[in-house]
Amino acid sequence: MASSIYQPEQAAKFLYRATFGPKSGDVDDFLQMGVEAWLDDQFTRNWRLHRPLAERYANASGDTLNENARLSAWWNRSLNAGDQLRQRVAYALSQIFVVSNSGGPNAEGLAEYYDVLLKHAFGNFRDLLEAVTLSPAMGKYLTLEGSRKANLDNNTFPDENYAREVMQLFSLGLWQLQNNGMPKLDSQGNKEPTYTQQDVEELARVLTGWRRDTYLKPMYADDRRHDFGEKRVLGQIFPEGQSPEQDLSQAMDLLFNHRNTPMFISILLIKRLTVSNPRRSYIQRVADVFKDNGQGIRGDMVAVIKAILLDQDVIDGKAMADHQAHGSNGRNFGKVKEPIIAMANLCRAFNVKSNDPDRWWDFAATQNNYGQAPLRAPSVFNFYEPDYAPKGEITDKQLTAPEFAILSMDSMRRISNRMWTMILAHDSTDVKHWSWNRRQFENRVNKPDEYIELLNERFFAGLMSTELAGFIRQMLDELTADNRNDDRKINDTLFAIQCSPEFRCQE
Repeated sequence: MASSIYQPEQAAKFLYRATFGPKSGDVDDFLQMGVEAWLDDQFTRNWRLHRPLAERYANASGDTLNENARLSAWWNRSLNAGDQLRQRVAYALSQIFVVSNSGGPNAEGLAEYYDVLLKHAFGNFRDLLEAVTLSPAMGKYLTLEGSRKANLDNNTFPDENYAREVMQLFSLGLWQLQNNGMPKLDSQGNKEPTYTQQDVEELARVLTGWRRDTYLKPMYADDRRHDFGEKRVLGQIFPEGQSPEQDLSQAMDLLFNHRNTPMFISILLIKRLTVSNPRRSYIQRVADVFKDNGQGIRGDMVAVIKAILLDQDVIDGKAMADHQAHGSNGRNFGKVKEPIIAMANLCRAFNVKSNDPDRWWDFAATQNNYGQAPLRAPSVFNFYEPDYAPKGEITDKQLTAPEFAILSMDSMRRISNRMWTMILAHDSTDVKHWSWNRRQFENRVNKPDEYIELLNERFFAGLMSTELAGFIRQMLDELTADNRNDDRKINDTLFAIQCSPEFRCQE
């Protein structure tokens, strides 16, 4: 019998995918509301922006908007904002439409860019793509801003950077795809490219003439820098004499309506939100919704997100048996949590608060300790590529596990140490720290059954395995036999929880 989203176990798993982790009571609330009402509520909630909050934090400290204030705002919104689904989807989008402080805009520009993703997360993909293209942060990062028509006397030509990446990473991908996401092969068995170098050069001409005023509003057109000549991109003519706005609009339509875009974007969103190895049939179902939401509308992000989160493969726990086949294997289902997602899950379970009444601080020291931070990727290819696979069984089976790319022995040590610091921060009074209320844990730690039930509810939303529960029970018995105090029992068991594979993975 197929599983149902209304089973408590499925509800918990859904909330781990659709939010930054359930807080105490969230599963019961979800079951009481029902999934459609929960989604409708999330889709209609007011967005909780980052830049205004980051500005407030900077002002509270007498600073300009810097990276500390931006990342602090990110943590507060991710842990506490009521529009959790929008925040979670925006984070996924930030790893597809990558802009980074590395060679990119300042903290104010980055915060504003993240808000662009938030505002368009539940809109239409066509509008999202145009908003990203005209964002001054993206213009700075991928050097579209200032790109001008060719000047043969000066031997200068339009900048090709954004033209290449908008096709390769933000819409089409490198290879022509079948409806299920598999690359098309020619008669010799080779993958067929989606575009040529000539397409890149022509699209670069199309996108000339955009400049930045501030980071807070879209780039504006400068006719003097635009190439008004005829262009041909992906076989489509851009007529001579079109304005920068007309050329840009036609380019966005072309990329949006390309046959590859639904499959390419669907795969990326699925991998960021649900599983690393989606079955081909799952990809095709989501891509079909991207093509038509059932009302003849293409690129409806609300419909796409619902299709990703509510697909029966996700509820039934089915994943690709191997990368090329159409088989199914439950063992391959789920994904490794990114370090900051795992930290967010822990903090929401703790219901952490800022000790500073005026602001939050980047207590997590995100970049240094987790090997990643929002909008701080080392390149436009993000912290990891969607098809990354560590050597060994995963590579041998042609599966993927992208998040492993940033996990090493050293990073695992740093992550665990930082989570240990979070566990100990329950009684912190440092104004730059976060803290949490430990009373419930203290009241139950010497009642093992009730204590383990609390751990299960707070850190796994009811999903803790009997094996892990048995391990924690044995830890408590041994610590009691050694006359360890309650502090030690709580700290050690919480540390074991956050280290456990079932806490660090998402099913």
